Amino acid sequence: MLIAHVLGAQRYLGRGILIGTAPKGIHLFLAYFLMGRSAQSQNRRLTQEGKNIQIALIDPHNAGDTSLIFYPPIIHQHPYIIISNGSQTQVISKALSAGQSFYQALHTQSFEPDMPHFTPRISALIQPKDSHFSYQMSLIKALKGADTLACGRFFYDYESLPGRGHLLHTYAHDATPLPSFCGEPKEIAIPPTLEEFGTQIWEHLDPAYKIALCVQSLHAYTHEVQTLIFNAKDI
Repeated sequence: MLIAHVLGAQRYLGRGILIGTAPKGIHLFLAYFLMGRSAQSQNRRLTQEGKNIQIALIDPHNAGDTSLIFYPPIIHQHPYIIISNGSQTQVISKALSAGQSFYQALHTQSFEPDMPHFTPRISALIQPKDSHFSYQMSLIKALKGADTLACGRFFYDYESLPGRGHLLHTYAHDATPLPSFCGEPKEIAIPPTLEEFGTQIWEHLDPAYKIALCVQSLHAYTHEVQTLIFNAKDI
């Protein structure tokens, strides 16, 4: 499906990860976006530190509790790229450094404790290999019973396919409480350039909720990284 059709189908997706390969197969594209409904959530922007991406506060005096909204969403840890919507970014990073796997790292994690939403943790790991890419995605969500909660951990493993990619986001739609994403990551068509990729995502996130977006490209042979950042409230 086209990015416009997928993102335009609902107003509020929460946080999202998109990964795919450009049509010529030479570049891998990745994206991470932030959306938010509260003033505290919207008090954020994305910044770049080398190849890595950080979340910064726009107004530090209006921070509140940042435990669930302040984290590094994208880390380049050769030969991997780690993407996530929370503190599990560092958990994955430490596990890989210790010789453990993406799966092992996330098996220690649970959904966010933000009652009543219980926001899912979404994560991805990109691994370049020779001139090809593969990537894993994970969804960790609350399974709600009549009187209790359990944790469901779902993993998806993809080989790169030119012109195709996948989108994983936290919420199924805008409601209270927010319902978690359901099903497998959504297949999306990848445009030919990083600029088109970023613009299509940014223009089809709801303007009332979108906060920030980072898109990056990784060259298959040189591993050169290009980065574009979109912030709704630039300072």
